[in-house]
Amino acid sequence: MKDYSLYYWDRRLDEAEVVEFLNQAWEELYDLEFDQVFGAWRGVHFEAETDTVHITWENMYSAPMMISIHRVTRALRMDYPRDEFMELEMAEIERIRQLPPGGRR
Repeated sequence: MKDYSLYYWDRRLDEAEVVEFLNQAWEELYDLEFDQVFGAWRGVHFEAETDTVHITWENMYSAPMMISIHRVTRALRMDYPRDEFMELEMAEIERIRQLPPGGRR
């Protein structure tokens, strides 16, 4: 079963587009044994200047990684996440941790 849980999602992208990019990333990462047991999505970031969506993810064997997908060509690139992306995600994780148990999603 695919899990679309995210810590951070750039709201300049609509939900349908986010799911579409996560599906494309899932297909690429499935060969790397990425699934709900061994891996997790972290965030979806949009870089307007290059029209690229950056999806951060991690598995139990490595530090966070990133897959970038160009919105028009759908070209994929694997990379390490940028510090600013990790900072956005960590701020959201901390915000969620501060919510009372009943207020969490």
